[in-house]
Amino acid sequence: MSEVQRLSGNIQALKTRVIMLNKDLRVMEEALLFPTNTQFTVFVAVEGGQFFTLESVKLKIDDKMVSSHLYSAKQREALNRGGVQKLFMTNLSEGKHEVTAFFTGIGPNGRAYKRAAELTLEKGKASQFLELTITDDSARQEPVFTINQW
Repeated sequence: MSEVQRLSGNIQALKTRVIMLNKDLRVMEEALLFPTNTQFTVFVAVEGGQFFTLESVKLKIDDKMVSSHLYSAKQREALNRGGVQKLFMTNLSEGKHEVTAFFTGIGPNGRAYKRAAELTLEKGKASQFLELTITDDSARQEPVFTINQW
């Protein structure tokens, strides 16, 4: 019986080492695939959410559709509680780029709502981060869609 317990302990230790190795490999893979000087990442955040229920986001960079995401109820709930979603990550060359985000969902009065936000940015040598933000405009009682650079 002690032999079985010893083997079980060895298996558990091996599983732990494999999990740690897998984590290290993912970090190394990301560093190799997305070097700091070309890394470009886009996040989605919701602040408020009273006037808009997010259903999907589509992202275009330089007139090329690069990402599309449909949101589940759990994902919407997480965003409404202050969560941030990594929508897209790529390598982007230095220079001027056009970013357009299309938001689809349910707006005020339960009506279908589709809006876009655009940004022209100058990508430098460092990593570039953008946040697609949906906020509430209480005065006009409608959502506002923006693209913010970090």
